[in-house]
Amino acid sequence: MFLILAAGTALLLGSLLSYGVAMALILRVAAALLRRGYRGQSFWRNVAVMMFVTLIMAAAHVTQIALWALALMLSGQVAEFDRAFYCSAQNYTTLSYGDVLLPAEWRLLGPLEALTGLLFCGLSTAVLFAVMSHLIIDHLRREVGHRSEAVSKGAHESFSGNQTHAG
Repeated sequence: MFLILAAGTALLLGSLLSYGVAMALILRVAAALLRRGYRGQSFWRNVAVMMFVTLIMAAAHVTQIALWALALMLSGQVAEFDRAFYCSAQNYTTLSYGDVLLPAEWRLLGPLEALTGLLFCGLSTAVLFAVMSHLIIDHLRREVGHRSEAVSKGAHESFSGNQTHAG
């Protein structure tokens, strides 16, 4: 069991490394697109930014699935890469049809990979939300226009209940 936990931990760290590379790429691509004016100007330009970010994230997830599949093959648990990839994809996405099972002593890798997939899918959701929030804020600034800090502060105070009410 210790060997399987060590292998799962190594795979988790490898997944983290590949995801970190993907995040660095996403930051570069998003920054380059935003510098070129792909923010807030039109719906389709914002969609293009989100598409690029989503494609890079999807590639990162597929890379992680392939990493786990390669480990299944190299450890001799699954003979063919396509079958290992299928098994890995089921575990990573927590779909788990159960039609491809690892030998009993290696089955602990399934839940470890599922945990990895859940963590990185959650991180991907957070990144997509952050990029989309940035695009929405830029779009609203263009639509509504920039306000002075005093006006914004006054609006914030009225919404946060810092006004005094007569009565």
